[in-house]
Amino acid sequence: MIKESEKIIIIKTAITLRKMLSNNKNSSAKSNGSVEIVNSYDKIAANSNSELTKATVNGAFSGKKRSTMATIVLIIESMGYKMIDFAEIYDKLSERDVSKFREEMLKKS
Repeated sequence: MIKESEKIIIIKTAITLRKMLSNNKNSSAKSNGSVEIVNSYDKIAANSNSELTKATVNGAFSGKKRSTMATIVLIIESMGYKMIDFAEIYDKLSERDVSKFREEMLKKS
């Protein structure tokens, strides 16, 4: 069974990844198409230069499953970010953000 402290880490990781992907989607909408921006789970998996699958990517974004550090790093780099970018977003998340995410996930299930 996963401890509460670990659940919070999993959720904060999912929230952070979603924010990063959302930033890419917003950039993609503003782009003139000259640069391909990774803005979907499929593109993340394809751009990872590994055997990362869309299901693995989906798991990391879901907030329900543990992801290895290697998977998180592959996803972050695939989206064109660095770990410092991830850390800056992650560190700003509050308990309220975690609660809101949990509420949204309960509504979907």
